[in-house]
Amino acid sequence: MNARAQAIGLVQGALAAVEAERAYINDLNVYPVPDGDTGTNLALTVRAILDELEAAHGTGIKDVAAAIAKGSLMGARGNSGVILSQIIRGVCDVCSVTGSLDTGHAKRALVEGAEAAYRAVRQPVEGTMLTVIRTMAEAAQDVPDSAPLAALAEHVDRAGRVAVERTPEQLAVLKQNGVVDAGGYGLVVIFGGLLAIATGQAVQRVAAREGRAAEAAREVMALRPAELSRYRYCTSLVIKGADVSRDDVEAFVSGQGDSALVVGDEEVLKIHVHVDDPGAILSFGAKHGGIGAVEINDMHEQTRERDERLAVETQASAVVAVVAGEGNKKLFTGLGCGAIIDGGQSMNPSAAQLLEAVDAVAAADVVVLPNNGNVILAAEQAATMSRRRIFVVPSRSIPAGLSAMVAFDPGVDGAANAMAMSKAIERVHSAAITHAVRDSEIDGVHVARGQAIGLVDERLVAADDELLQVFRNVVGKLAEDEPELLTILTALNGSQITADELARVAQEVCPACELSLHEGGQPLYPILAAAE
Repeated sequence: MNARAQAIGLVQGALAAVEAERAYINDLNVYPVPDGDTGTNLALTVRAILDELEAAHGTGIKDVAAAIAKGSLMGARGNSGVILSQIIRGVCDVCSVTGSLDTGHAKRALVEGAEAAYRAVRQPVEGTMLTVIRTMAEAAQDVPDSAPLAALAEHVDRAGRVAVERTPEQLAVLKQNGVVDAGGYGLVVIFGGLLAIATGQAVQRVAAREGRAAEAAREVMALRPAELSRYRYCTSLVIKGADVSRDDVEAFVSGQGDSALVVGDEEVLKIHVHVDDPGAILSFGAKHGGIGAVEINDMHEQTRERDERLAVETQASAVVAVVAGEGNKKLFTGLGCGAIIDGGQSMNPSAAQLLEAVDAVAAADVVVLPNNGNVILAAEQAATMSRRRIFVVPSRSIPAGLSAMVAFDPGVDGAANAMAMSKAIERVHSAAITHAVRDSEIDGVHVARGQAIGLVDERLVAADDELLQVFRNVVGKLAEDEPELLTILTALNGSQITADELARVAQEVCPACELSLHEGGQPLYPILAAAE
């Protein structure tokens, strides 16, 4: 595998890690180095690196290092993103010179990354991500050059996590608010994602491993509204071909607000500053070169949204599910579903209805279970329209949705739940039995209007005048994969067939299965089933 392909895999791991904890990192952020939504800024910066790598053509270490450095500089967002870009630039500078990255070179690279980050900040504050990267670089020097690179990475990772836990001891405002530094925490999250991919392990949440202070932060912050920043707008842009020196740009920007950072070279300068008048920064940039990558965020609005969210959140995740049938709704509610939308086959809810239900639940993240193939698109559309983090798990049936609910854990974030719930439905084969509304022939099965028909995973597998015979055929099809559990949801509505008869047939056809039979009450479908 060439250097570019390896780098893409590593950065994908870093991005997955920071995306999984994006909202958590956002909520950790406090002063004195404000950065709006720190988790979002770090995630967007890492995303920019990945985009640049994927567009690059060179496959050697020097080419890859150049692409990573460029992507991090051009895509850096917020204070944390710009500092991260300088850490990365320092590391890449060493890689470009050495053309390799063994343990000795990696130790040098971490030192240069830490020094580059400190150089970028006019007034460095300890107890921030600067302290964390410096601690990691210092810890690296304890590892012999002859040690494996993996041993170095694991040692540095441990040092970084300890450094994050100590940030409240170094910065009074962190201790006062009961939190660790958001940027430092985010840096360790990113490094943990890189390490997981490098060692062939699954990406894990840092807080789930050792972040005791970080885990307690959400409860503390929910009780205390955050202080608004001195300046309102987090403003960043790049100036290409500037006709003024970096020092002159930094002097001007620093006089306009706080948290000023100016990084780059004679070709491209990246500016980040917090101001009340973003127009003054844009005008200055336009006078001295071509401007681009303009990003302006209202930090006061971000802070208010954070406080409102934390004030009402009672759990990390909640589920919104589309369900038809009173019995089925009780099953979902009993498994912890936060909100239910009445709908399904022939009555698909709109994106607006889904959003209304999402807004009604009190949780940081929301997982949506469409439970019908025709609802998935509307759910995905709703996810793009909300300010909240919405994860759509593409369940195509009510029984599959129930299997997903069994995997739901309200104490973990939406990304982790979506992954676990998606894996759960991958193991499910769903079946539905209804009556044909017209004559047809599908998949080699002739169907007459009014006959009972059975579908497994949305494919027609049986048709007969007798509902019980279709059920027998459907269970036989489900039994082919030797399932352990067979779930049956009924809506017999006065049919001559009883639930006891269904249970008897199911046990005859699939004797090794554990049977779970419930009155679902869904319209149009006398029987829904799932095997897993």
